[in-house]
Amino acid sequence: MKGELGLKTVLGVSNISFGLPARPLINQNFLTMAMAAGLDLPILNPNVDAMMAAVRCYHLLMNIDTDAREFIAAYGNATVSTSITSAAGMTAAPAAGEKRGLEEIVEAGLKGEAGEATRALLESRAPLDVVDNVLIPALDRVGAAFEAGKVFLPQLIQSAGAAQAAFEVIRERLSGQPGQGEDRGTIVLATVKGDIHDIGKNIVKVLLENYGYTVVDLGKDVDPAAVAEAVRKHRAPLVGLSALMTTTLKSMADTITLLHLEGLPCKIMVGGAVLTPEYASQIQADFYARDAKESVDIAKRVIG
Repeated sequence: MKGELGLKTVLGVSNISFGLPARPLINQNFLTMAMAAGLDLPILNPNVDAMMAAVRCYHLLMNIDTDAREFIAAYGNATVSTSITSAAGMTAAPAAGEKRGLEEIVEAGLKGEAGEATRALLESRAPLDVVDNVLIPALDRVGAAFEAGKVFLPQLIQSAGAAQAAFEVIRERLSGQPGQGEDRGTIVLATVKGDIHDIGKNIVKVLLENYGYTVVDLGKDVDPAAVAEAVRKHRAPLVGLSALMTTTLKSMADTITLLHLEGLPCKIMVGGAVLTPEYASQIQADFYARDAKESVDIAKRVIG
């Protein structure tokens, strides 16, 4: 369908459904097929929710809508049944000429603005004051909104990225102040033996680091003995184990068994799509982390 010599492809989408029942359903699916085949400019009624939903879904899945911002802004609070009702996103844009504060920047997930805003704030406030009274409260609010279903995983990751950029600036400032850059404690993270999925673990790592913990990330497909050795070497008071495959749950149980057999004085939290609180208890884990935000709450309970 792509035009030659740089020409654009234009199509009146609704023509396909003349004379047929359920025309909106046909039009929506045909539009998706046409965009996948290279359609540049569809002619459609932008007031038809189903058609705009098809465009937004296509942009999301093809990564044209980077970080899912357009999709979440349109449907973050949507009611989906036979039709879709759009609602505004969580974070409103600032008025012309108005600058966002660092808390707003973190909540909005604006990584590119976080460093400059942090430097400006550090001109009048101490680094640890910014951490404890600006960054962590902002992350807490985003985490609470995530748990309530008001924001979604892309937003959680974006906020974590913005906070990470702010923390890098603060670490630079603290590096010249002896005793001021001490972290809150060490946590060992690993995806268990046989499991190669680590997206969830990586999100946990970013959030924990943003809260000031040192994370020893062993990666994925990690042998139980390597986990035990890392705990012993770093004297970590907390271990986080992840598994996404049912076939690797035994590896998680074996890792926990080894940690107990070696008498290592650490608490163990587990997480992953295939786990339940009941199974976590059965394999003698100390904590079940439902999501990344809950892993931070567990770290606060164990380490402080």
